Amino acid sequence: MTVAAPVSFAGRAPSAAAMPAVAVTPPPSVPMTFLAAAGIGLAAFGAAVVAVAGRAAVSPTAPTVVAAVHLCMLGFLGTAVLGALHQFSPVVGGRPLRSVPVARITTGLWIPGVAALPLGFATGHPVLVSLAGGAVLAALALTAWNLSAPLSARGRGAPVTGLRWAVGVFVTTAVFGVVYAVDRHAGWFPLMPYRVLAHAHLGLLGALGLTYVAVAEKLWPMFLLAHPPGRSPGAYAVRLMPAGVAVLVPGLLFALRPLAFVGGGLVAAGLAAHLASLAAFVRYRRRRLELLHAFVLAGAAMLVIAAVLGGLAGLAPVSTMWRIRLTAGEVMALAAWLGLAVVGHAHKIVPFVGYTVLRARGVDRDPVGGGPLLFGHLFHQWAARAALAGTGAGFAALVAGSLAASAPLLRLGGVLLAATGAAVTANLAAGPVRVRRAAARPAPSTALVSKGGTA
Repeated sequence: MTVAAPVSFAGRAPSAAAMPAVAVTPPPSVPMTFLAAAGIGLAAFGAAVVAVAGRAAVSPTAPTVVAAVHLCMLGFLGTAVLGALHQFSPVVGGRPLRSVPVARITTGLWIPGVAALPLGFATGHPVLVSLAGGAVLAALALTAWNLSAPLSARGRGAPVTGLRWAVGVFVTTAVFGVVYAVDRHAGWFPLMPYRVLAHAHLGLLGALGLTYVAVAEKLWPMFLLAHPPGRSPGAYAVRLMPAGVAVLVPGLLFALRPLAFVGGGLVAAGLAAHLASLAAFVRYRRRRLELLHAFVLAGAAMLVIAAVLGGLAGLAPVSTMWRIRLTAGEVMALAAWLGLAVVGHAHKIVPFVGYTVLRARGVDRDPVGGGPLLFGHLFHQWAARAALAGTGAGFAALVAGSLAASAPLLRLGGVLLAATGAAVTANLAAGPVRVRRAAARPAPSTALVSKGGTA
Protein backbone atom coordinates (compact mmCIF):
# COMPACT_ATOMS: atom_id res chain seq x y z
CA MET A 1 0.00 0.00 0.00
CA THR A 2 1.11 3.52 -0.64
CA VAL A 3 1.45 5.57 2.49
CA ALA A 4 -1.37 8.08 2.48
CA ALA A 5 -1.07 11.51 3.97
CA PRO A 6 -3.05 12.06 7.17
CA VAL A 7 -6.21 13.58 5.79
CA SER A 8 -9.85 13.06 6.57
CA PHE A 9 -11.92 10.53 4.64
CA ALA A 10 -13.91 13.32 3.06
CA GLY A 11 -10.59 14.45 1.72
CA ARG A 12 -8.74 17.61 2.60
CA ALA A 13 -5.91 17.81 0.08
CA PRO A 14 -2.57 17.53 1.91
CA SER A 15 -0.01 20.27 1.84
CA ALA A 16 3.37 19.64 0.28
CA ALA A 17 4.93 19.38 3.72
CA ALA A 18 2.44 16.74 4.76
CA MET A 19 3.02 14.55 1.72
CA PRO A 20 5.42 11.65 2.27
CA ALA A 21 8.44 11.04 0.11
CA VAL A 22 7.43 8.67 -2.68
CA ALA A 23 10.65 8.47 -4.71
CA VAL A 24 11.32 4.94 -3.48
CA THR A 25 7.89 3.57 -4.43
CA PRO A 26 7.30 1.64 -7.66
CA PRO A 27 5.08 3.00 -10.43
CA PRO A 28 1.38 3.15 -9.45
CA SER A 29 0.55 0.44 -11.99
CA VAL A 30 2.31 -2.16 -9.81
CA PRO A 31 0.17 -1.91 -6.66
CA MET A 32 -2.96 -0.91 -8.60
CA THR A 33 -2.84 -4.07 -10.71
CA PHE A 34 -2.72 -6.18 -7.57
CA LEU A 35 -5.52 -4.22 -5.88
CA ALA A 36 -7.79 -4.32 -8.94
CA ALA A 37 -7.25 -8.07 -9.18
CA ALA A 38 -8.02 -8.38 -5.46
CA GLY A 39 -11.40 -6.69 -5.98
CA ILE A 40 -12.19 -9.14 -8.75
CA GLY A 41 -11.01 -11.93 -6.45
CA LEU A 42 -13.50 -10.87 -3.76
CA ALA A 43 -16.32 -10.93 -6.29
CA ALA A 44 -15.20 -14.33 -7.58
CA PHE A 45 -15.02 -15.70 -4.03
CA GLY A 46 -18.57 -14.58 -3.32
CA ALA A 47 -19.82 -16.18 -6.53
CA ALA A 48 -17.96 -19.41 -5.71
CA VAL A 49 -19.52 -19.54 -2.24
CA VAL A 50 -22.97 -19.27 -3.80
CA ALA A 51 -22.12 -22.18 -6.09
CA VAL A 52 -20.76 -24.50 -3.36
CA ALA A 53 -22.89 -23.42 -0.39
CA GLY A 54 -24.82 -26.69 -0.23
CA ARG A 55 -21.64 -28.74 -0.18
CA ALA A 56 -19.85 -26.40 2.24
CA ALA A 57 -22.65 -26.76 4.79
CA VAL A 58 -21.99 -30.50 5.16
CA SER A 59 -18.33 -30.92 4.15
CA PRO A 60 -16.06 -27.87 4.64
CA THR A 61 -13.01 -29.73 3.29
CA ALA A 62 -14.58 -30.93 0.02
CA PRO A 63 -12.50 -30.09 -3.09
CA THR A 64 -14.98 -27.54 -4.41
CA VAL A 65 -15.11 -25.85 -1.01
CA VAL A 66 -11.30 -25.81 -0.81
CA ALA A 67 -11.33 -24.15 -4.23
CA ALA A 68 -13.70 -21.42 -3.03
CA VAL A 69 -11.63 -20.82 0.10
CA HIS A 70 -8.49 -20.42 -2.03
CA LEU A 71 -10.25 -17.72 -4.02
CA CYS A 72 -10.62 -15.82 -0.74
CA MET A 73 -7.19 -16.51 0.71
CA LEU A 74 -5.18 -16.08 -2.49
CA GLY A 75 -7.40 -14.40 -5.06
CA PHE A 76 -8.65 -11.71 -2.65
CA LEU A 77 -6.56 -11.42 0.51
CA GLY A 78 -3.25 -12.70 -0.82
CA THR A 79 -3.42 -10.53 -3.93
CA ALA A 80 -4.21 -7.40 -1.92
CA VAL A 81 -1.40 -8.16 0.53
CA LEU A 82 1.12 -8.62 -2.29
CA GLY A 83 0.15 -5.23 -3.65
CA ALA A 84 0.62 -3.77 -0.19
CA LEU A 85 4.01 -5.43 0.21
CA HIS A 86 5.32 -4.11 -3.10
CA GLN A 87 4.23 -0.56 -2.32
CA PHE A 88 4.61 -0.35 1.43
CA SER A 89 7.93 -2.16 1.98
CA PRO A 90 9.97 0.48 0.09
CA VAL A 91 8.27 3.22 2.11
CA VAL A 92 8.99 1.75 5.54
CA GLY A 93 12.45 0.56 4.53
CA GLY A 94 13.41 3.78 2.76
CA ARG A 95 14.80 1.83 -0.19
CA PRO A 96 13.29 0.94 -3.57
CA LEU A 97 12.50 -2.52 -4.87
CA ARG A 98 15.40 -4.35 -6.45
CA SER A 99 13.60 -4.40 -9.80
CA VAL A 100 10.33 -2.96 -11.08
CA PRO A 101 10.34 -5.31 -14.12
CA VAL A 102 10.55 -8.26 -11.70
CA ALA A 103 7.55 -6.84 -9.85
CA ARG A 104 5.64 -6.90 -13.15
CA ILE A 105 6.76 -10.49 -13.80
CA THR A 106 5.53 -11.34 -10.31
CA THR A 107 2.12 -9.97 -11.22
CA GLY A 108 2.12 -12.00 -14.43
CA LEU A 109 2.82 -15.19 -12.48
CA TRP A 110 0.65 -14.55 -9.45
CA ILE A 111 -2.68 -13.54 -10.98
CA PRO A 112 -2.96 -16.46 -13.47
CA GLY A 113 -1.70 -18.81 -10.77
CA VAL A 114 -4.27 -17.87 -8.15
CA ALA A 115 -6.99 -18.02 -10.82
CA ALA A 116 -5.98 -21.47 -12.03
CA LEU A 117 -5.34 -23.07 -8.64
CA PRO A 118 -9.00 -23.03 -7.43
CA LEU A 119 -10.09 -24.24 -10.86
CA GLY A 120 -7.72 -27.17 -10.56
CA PHE A 121 -9.03 -28.07 -7.11
CA ALA A 122 -12.65 -27.77 -8.21
CA THR A 123 -12.22 -29.89 -11.35
CA GLY A 124 -9.80 -32.40 -9.89
CA HIS A 125 -6.99 -31.81 -12.42
CA PRO A 126 -3.70 -32.46 -10.58
CA VAL A 127 -1.54 -31.13 -13.42
CA LEU A 128 -3.36 -27.78 -13.33
CA VAL A 129 -2.99 -27.65 -9.54
CA SER A 130 0.73 -28.37 -9.79
CA LEU A 131 1.34 -25.78 -12.51
CA ALA A 132 -0.68 -23.12 -10.70
CA GLY A 133 1.02 -23.91 -7.41
CA GLY A 134 4.41 -23.61 -9.07
CA ALA A 135 3.49 -20.21 -10.52
CA VAL A 136 2.32 -18.98 -7.11
CA LEU A 137 5.49 -20.23 -5.42
CA ALA A 138 7.68 -18.63 -8.10
CA ALA A 139 5.83 -15.32 -7.68
CA LEU A 140 6.42 -15.38 -3.93
CA ALA A 141 10.08 -16.28 -4.36
CA LEU A 142 10.49 -13.28 -6.68
CA THR A 143 8.65 -11.13 -4.16
CA ALA A 144 10.99 -12.18 -1.37
CA TRP A 145 14.04 -11.35 -3.52
CA ASN A 146 12.59 -8.03 -4.68
CA LEU A 147 11.66 -6.92 -1.15
CA SER A 148 14.95 -8.02 0.38
CA ALA A 149 16.48 -4.62 -0.38
CA PRO A 150 13.96 -2.40 1.46
CA LEU A 151 13.37 -4.93 4.24
CA SER A 152 17.09 -5.21 4.97
CA ALA A 153 17.05 -1.67 6.39
CA ARG A 154 17.97 -1.49 10.08
CA GLY A 155 16.42 0.54 12.84
CA ARG A 156 13.02 0.91 11.13
CA GLY A 157 10.94 -0.47 13.98
CA ALA A 158 8.01 -2.87 14.17
CA PRO A 159 6.71 -2.48 10.58
CA VAL A 160 9.94 -3.70 8.98
CA THR A 161 10.40 -6.44 11.59
CA GLY A 162 6.89 -7.72 11.00
CA LEU A 163 7.14 -7.56 7.22
CA ARG A 164 10.40 -9.52 7.21
CA TRP A 165 8.72 -12.35 9.09
CA ALA A 166 5.54 -12.11 7.01
CA VAL A 167 7.37 -12.45 3.69
CA GLY A 168 9.26 -15.49 4.97
CA VAL A 169 6.07 -17.12 6.22
CA PHE A 170 4.33 -16.28 2.93
CA VAL A 171 6.94 -18.30 1.04
CA THR A 172 6.73 -21.11 3.61
CA THR A 173 2.96 -21.20 3.22
CA ALA A 174 3.33 -21.59 -0.55
CA VAL A 175 5.82 -24.44 -0.12
CA PHE A 176 3.43 -26.09 2.34
CA GLY A 177 0.61 -25.65 -0.17
CA VAL A 178 2.55 -27.23 -3.03
CA VAL A 179 3.48 -30.22 -0.84
CA TYR A 180 -0.14 -30.51 0.31
CA ALA A 181 -1.39 -30.41 -3.29
CA VAL A 182 0.96 -33.25 -4.25
CA ASP A 183 0.01 -35.15 -1.10
CA ARG A 184 -3.66 -35.14 -2.16
CA HIS A 185 -2.67 -37.63 -4.86
CA ALA A 186 0.50 -39.26 -3.49
CA GLY A 187 -0.68 -39.78 0.10
CA TRP A 188 2.67 -39.04 1.66
CA PHE A 189 1.25 -37.92 5.00
CA PRO A 190 -1.61 -40.24 5.95
CA LEU A 191 -0.89 -39.70 9.65
CA MET A 192 -1.42 -35.92 9.45
CA PRO A 193 -5.20 -35.45 9.39
CA TYR A 194 -5.02 -31.75 10.30
CA ARG A 195 -2.76 -30.58 7.49
CA VAL A 196 -5.54 -28.43 5.97
CA LEU A 197 -6.11 -26.72 9.31
CA ALA A 198 -2.38 -26.17 9.80
CA HIS A 199 -2.03 -24.75 6.29
CA ALA A 200 -4.95 -22.36 6.83
CA HIS A 201 -3.57 -21.00 10.10
CA LEU A 202 -0.06 -20.66 8.68
CA GLY A 203 -1.37 -18.50 5.86
CA LEU A 204 -4.04 -16.51 7.71
CA LEU A 205 -2.06 -15.72 10.84
CA GLY A 206 1.58 -16.02 9.84
CA ALA A 207 1.52 -14.43 6.38
CA LEU A 208 -1.63 -12.37 5.79
CA GLY A 209 -2.38 -11.46 9.40
CA LEU A 210 1.19 -10.55 10.29
CA THR A 211 1.47 -8.35 7.21
CA TYR A 212 -1.59 -6.39 8.29
CA VAL A 213 -0.38 -6.12 11.90
CA ALA A 214 2.97 -4.74 10.69
CA VAL A 215 1.44 -2.33 8.16
CA ALA A 216 -1.07 -1.06 10.72
CA GLU A 217 1.76 0.09 12.97
CA LYS A 218 2.70 2.61 10.29
CA LEU A 219 -0.71 3.54 8.91
CA TRP A 220 -2.71 3.98 12.11
CA PRO A 221 -0.56 6.75 13.61
CA MET A 222 -0.53 8.52 10.25
CA PHE A 223 -4.26 8.36 9.66
CA LEU A 224 -5.10 9.33 13.24
CA LEU A 225 -2.14 11.64 13.94
CA ALA A 226 -1.69 9.63 17.12
CA HIS A 227 1.47 9.30 19.19
CA PRO A 228 0.78 7.22 22.32
CA PRO A 229 3.43 7.44 25.04
CA GLY A 230 5.83 4.58 25.56
CA ARG A 231 6.52 1.62 23.35
CA SER A 232 3.67 0.52 21.10
CA PRO A 233 2.13 -2.88 21.94
CA GLY A 234 2.43 -3.55 18.21
CA ALA A 235 6.17 -4.05 18.72
CA TYR A 236 5.31 -7.12 20.79
CA ALA A 237 2.63 -8.28 18.34
CA VAL A 238 5.07 -8.59 15.43
CA ARG A 239 7.28 -10.87 17.51
CA LEU A 240 4.68 -12.91 19.38
CA MET A 241 2.66 -13.79 16.29
CA PRO A 242 5.42 -15.46 14.21
CA ALA A 243 6.73 -17.21 17.32
CA GLY A 244 3.26 -18.50 18.10
CA VAL A 245 2.61 -19.63 14.52
CA ALA A 246 5.94 -21.48 14.50
CA VAL A 247 4.69 -23.53 17.47
CA LEU A 248 0.99 -23.71 16.60
CA VAL A 249 1.36 -25.09 13.09
CA PRO A 250 3.47 -28.15 14.05
CA GLY A 251 1.10 -28.73 16.95
CA LEU A 252 -1.85 -28.83 14.56
CA LEU A 253 -0.01 -30.76 11.88
CA PHE A 254 1.11 -33.57 14.16
CA ALA A 255 -1.95 -33.41 16.47
CA LEU A 256 0.21 -32.48 19.48
CA ARG A 257 -2.34 -30.73 21.68
CA PRO A 258 0.09 -29.29 24.29
CA LEU A 259 2.22 -27.80 21.51
CA ALA A 260 -0.86 -26.40 19.78
CA PHE A 261 -2.07 -24.86 23.04
CA VAL A 262 1.26 -23.13 23.65
CA GLY A 263 1.37 -21.83 20.10
CA GLY A 264 -2.25 -20.72 20.27
CA GLY A 265 -1.52 -18.85 23.49
CA LEU A 266 1.41 -17.00 21.93
CA VAL A 267 -0.65 -16.07 18.88
CA ALA A 268 -3.50 -14.92 21.11
CA ALA A 269 -1.08 -12.74 23.07
CA GLY A 270 0.21 -11.23 19.84
CA LEU A 271 -3.30 -10.48 18.60
CA ALA A 272 -4.19 -8.98 21.98
CA ALA A 273 -1.16 -6.70 21.66
CA HIS A 274 -2.36 -5.73 18.19
CA LEU A 275 -5.78 -4.77 19.57
CA ALA A 276 -4.14 -2.91 22.46
CA SER A 277 -2.13 -0.94 19.92
CA LEU A 278 -5.33 -0.01 18.07
CA ALA A 279 -6.95 1.11 21.32
CA ALA A 280 -3.92 3.28 22.16
CA PHE A 281 -3.91 4.98 18.77
CA VAL A 282 -7.63 5.65 18.98
CA ARG A 283 -7.30 7.05 22.50
CA TYR A 284 -4.47 9.45 21.63
CA ARG A 285 -5.72 10.45 18.18
CA ARG A 286 -5.74 14.07 17.04
CA ARG A 287 -8.07 13.43 14.13
CA ARG A 288 -11.67 12.34 14.21
CA LEU A 289 -12.68 8.77 13.48
CA GLU A 290 -13.93 8.20 9.94
CA LEU A 291 -15.29 5.47 7.71
CA LEU A 292 -11.91 3.74 7.45
CA HIS A 293 -11.94 3.20 11.19
CA ALA A 294 -15.43 1.75 11.04
CA PHE A 295 -13.93 -0.94 8.77
CA VAL A 296 -11.00 -1.41 11.15
CA LEU A 297 -13.16 -1.63 14.28
CA ALA A 298 -15.60 -4.03 12.62
CA GLY A 299 -12.61 -6.16 11.64
CA ALA A 300 -11.31 -6.04 15.22
CA ALA A 301 -14.68 -7.35 16.42
CA MET A 302 -14.38 -10.23 13.94
CA LEU A 303 -10.89 -10.95 15.29
CA VAL A 304 -12.28 -11.26 18.81
CA ILE A 305 -14.97 -13.63 17.52
CA ALA A 306 -12.29 -15.69 15.77
CA ALA A 307 -10.29 -15.96 19.00
CA VAL A 308 -13.34 -17.11 20.94
CA LEU A 309 -14.28 -19.69 18.30
CA GLY A 310 -10.70 -20.96 18.07
CA GLY A 311 -10.53 -21.34 21.84
CA LEU A 312 -13.80 -23.24 21.91
CA ALA A 313 -12.70 -25.50 19.05
CA GLY A 314 -9.50 -26.38 20.89
CA LEU A 315 -10.70 -26.59 24.49
CA ALA A 316 -14.44 -27.17 24.67
CA PRO A 317 -15.70 -30.77 25.17
CA VAL A 318 -17.80 -30.85 22.01
CA SER A 319 -18.53 -33.43 19.35
CA THR A 320 -16.44 -33.80 16.23
CA MET A 321 -19.20 -32.21 14.17
CA TRP A 322 -19.26 -29.10 16.36
CA ARG A 323 -15.47 -28.93 16.44
CA ILE A 324 -15.49 -28.81 12.63
CA ARG A 325 -18.15 -26.09 12.66
CA LEU A 326 -16.29 -24.02 15.24
CA THR A 327 -13.06 -24.31 13.29
CA ALA A 328 -14.76 -23.34 10.02
CA GLY A 329 -16.33 -20.37 11.79
CA GLU A 330 -12.96 -19.34 13.21
CA VAL A 331 -11.31 -19.44 9.77
CA MET A 332 -14.13 -17.37 8.27
CA ALA A 333 -13.90 -14.85 11.13
CA LEU A 334 -10.15 -14.47 10.57
CA ALA A 335 -10.83 -13.91 6.87
CA ALA A 336 -13.45 -11.32 7.84
CA TRP A 337 -10.93 -9.48 10.04
CA LEU A 338 -8.51 -9.18 7.16
CA GLY A 339 -11.16 -8.66 4.49
CA LEU A 340 -12.68 -5.68 6.27
CA ALA A 341 -9.22 -4.19 6.75
CA VAL A 342 -8.36 -4.62 3.06
CA VAL A 343 -11.59 -3.07 1.76
CA GLY A 344 -11.41 -0.23 4.29
CA HIS A 345 -7.80 0.68 3.57
CA ALA A 346 -8.40 0.42 -0.17
CA HIS A 347 -10.73 3.43 0.19
CA LYS A 348 -7.73 5.37 1.52
CA ILE A 349 -4.92 3.98 -0.57
CA VAL A 350 -6.44 3.89 -4.06
CA PRO A 351 -7.66 7.52 -3.92
CA PHE A 352 -4.23 8.62 -2.73
CA VAL A 353 -2.52 6.89 -5.64
CA GLY A 354 -5.09 8.31 -8.06
CA TYR A 355 -4.68 11.78 -6.54
CA THR A 356 -0.91 11.60 -6.98
CA VAL A 357 -1.22 10.55 -10.63
CA LEU A 358 -3.78 13.28 -11.38
CA ARG A 359 -1.62 15.96 -9.77
CA ALA A 360 1.34 14.80 -11.86
CA ARG A 361 -0.83 15.31 -14.95
CA GLY A 362 -1.75 18.81 -13.90
CA VAL A 363 -5.24 18.05 -12.57
CA ASP A 364 -5.43 19.82 -9.21
CA ARG A 365 -8.98 21.21 -9.25
CA ASP A 366 -12.37 19.58 -8.88
CA PRO A 367 -13.80 19.83 -12.42
CA VAL A 368 -17.36 19.96 -11.08
CA GLY A 369 -17.20 22.27 -8.10
CA GLY A 370 -14.10 24.19 -9.12
CA GLY A 371 -12.39 23.89 -5.71
CA PRO A 372 -9.18 22.05 -4.90
CA LEU A 373 -9.13 18.39 -5.87
CA LEU A 374 -9.80 16.22 -2.79
CA PHE A 375 -9.48 12.51 -2.18
CA GLY A 376 -13.23 12.35 -1.66
CA HIS A 377 -13.79 13.42 -5.29
CA LEU A 378 -12.27 10.15 -6.50
CA PHE A 379 -15.05 7.82 -5.33
CA HIS A 380 -18.70 7.94 -4.38
CA GLN A 381 -19.15 8.31 -0.62
CA TRP A 382 -22.46 6.47 -0.52
CA ALA A 383 -20.89 3.50 -2.31
CA ALA A 384 -18.09 3.42 0.25
CA ARG A 385 -20.62 3.23 3.07
CA ALA A 386 -22.46 0.48 1.21
CA ALA A 387 -19.15 -1.38 0.93
CA LEU A 388 -18.82 -1.35 4.72
CA ALA A 389 -22.31 -2.77 5.10
CA GLY A 390 -21.83 -5.35 2.35
CA THR A 391 -18.43 -6.57 3.52
CA GLY A 392 -19.44 -6.75 7.18
CA ALA A 393 -22.81 -8.39 6.57
CA GLY A 394 -21.39 -10.76 3.96
CA PHE A 395 -18.65 -12.12 6.18
CA ALA A 396 -20.98 -12.22 9.20
CA ALA A 397 -23.34 -14.42 7.18
CA LEU A 398 -20.45 -16.72 6.27
CA VAL A 399 -19.39 -17.05 9.91
CA ALA A 400 -22.98 -17.72 11.01
CA GLY A 401 -23.53 -20.11 8.11
CA SER A 402 -20.37 -22.04 8.98
CA LEU A 403 -21.46 -22.40 12.61
CA ALA A 404 -25.04 -23.37 11.75
CA ALA A 405 -24.09 -25.47 8.69
CA SER A 406 -26.68 -23.39 6.84
CA ALA A 407 -26.52 -23.29 3.04
CA PRO A 408 -28.95 -20.33 2.80
CA LEU A 409 -26.78 -18.22 5.11
CA LEU A 410 -23.68 -19.14 3.15
CA ARG A 411 -25.40 -18.21 -0.11
CA LEU A 412 -26.50 -14.89 1.35
CA GLY A 413 -22.93 -14.13 2.40
CA GLY A 414 -21.66 -15.08 -1.03
CA VAL A 415 -24.16 -12.83 -2.81
CA LEU A 416 -23.27 -9.87 -0.59
CA LEU A 417 -19.53 -10.32 -1.03
CA ALA A 418 -19.80 -10.83 -4.79
CA ALA A 419 -21.82 -7.64 -5.15
CA THR A 420 -19.51 -5.72 -2.82
CA GLY A 421 -16.35 -6.84 -4.60
CA ALA A 422 -17.72 -5.75 -7.98
CA ALA A 423 -19.06 -2.45 -6.64
CA VAL A 424 -15.88 -1.49 -4.75
CA THR A 425 -13.68 -2.25 -7.75
CA ALA A 426 -15.89 -0.19 -10.05
CA ASN A 427 -16.20 2.70 -7.59
CA LEU A 428 -12.47 3.06 -6.94
CA ALA A 429 -11.41 2.46 -10.55
CA ALA A 430 -13.90 4.87 -12.10
CA GLY A 431 -13.21 7.89 -9.88
CA PRO A 432 -9.85 9.06 -11.27
CA VAL A 433 -11.04 8.35 -14.82
CA ARG A 434 -14.17 10.41 -14.24
CA VAL A 435 -12.20 13.35 -12.86
CA ARG A 436 -9.60 13.22 -15.63
CA ARG A 437 -12.23 13.19 -18.37
CA ALA A 438 -14.16 16.02 -16.76
CA ALA A 439 -10.98 18.09 -16.46
CA ALA A 440 -10.17 17.49 -20.13
CA ARG A 441 -13.50 18.85 -21.35
CA PRO A 442 -13.31 22.53 -22.36
CA ALA A 443 -15.21 25.03 -20.27
CA PRO A 444 -18.42 26.41 -21.85
CA SER A 445 -16.84 29.82 -22.43
CA THR A 446 -13.87 28.26 -24.22
CA ALA A 447 -16.18 26.26 -26.48
CA LEU A 448 -18.07 29.42 -27.49
CA VAL A 449 -14.90 31.33 -28.31
CA SER A 450 -13.60 28.43 -30.42
CA LYS A 451 -16.78 28.66 -32.54
CA GLY A 452 -16.45 32.35 -33.06
CA GLY A 453 -18.86 33.34 -30.31
CA THR A 454 -18.25 35.45 -27.26
CA ALA A 455 -17.65 34.22 -23.78
